[in-house]
Amino acid sequence: MFKQKPFPFSLIVLAVLVSLHSLGSYLSWYWFYPWFDMPVHIISGLWIALVFLWLASIFGELKSLRNYKIKAFLIAFITAAFVGVAWELIENFTQITSVRSPDYSFNTTKDILSDCLGGLLAFWYFIQIKKCTFKKEDYYSLHPFYDKTGIVNHEANV
Repeated sequence: MFKQKPFPFSLIVLAVLVSLHSLGSYLSWYWFYPWFDMPVHIISGLWIALVFLWLASIFGELKSLRNYKIKAFLIAFITAAFVGVAWELIENFTQITSVRSPDYSFNTTKDILSDCLGGLLAFWYFIQIKKCTFKKEDYYSLHPFYDKTGIVNHEANV
């Protein structure tokens, strides 16, 4: 279960994320370098989307070759966007940032878009590793309603 490809890579991404955030907080890089939060948000979007893609593949939500790209895209993008919005709300409620700040709208939009970019990177990575794991003979057998020719098998549908 933990040996599937998105999981080990997500641990590396998490280690990089925690290291960057710790250094950024301790050394005040978030305040000295206004651009520093962008890579942190991209990496956090990448990490959360990888975790959810891994969970979806574990629980069998991404088995159908016909729809797995659409589902993977939606899972990666929506989870990264949702967690990004939630993080911005937490920052607002804990008064790390303020709605009254002159650049609040720009900064929040930039952060959420950075999270979404991380989700798109996770989708791209997931699609790349899925290409490597599909065997040619398993191409149509991944979905129970298709036979080896790609035609709907009505007997399996009963």
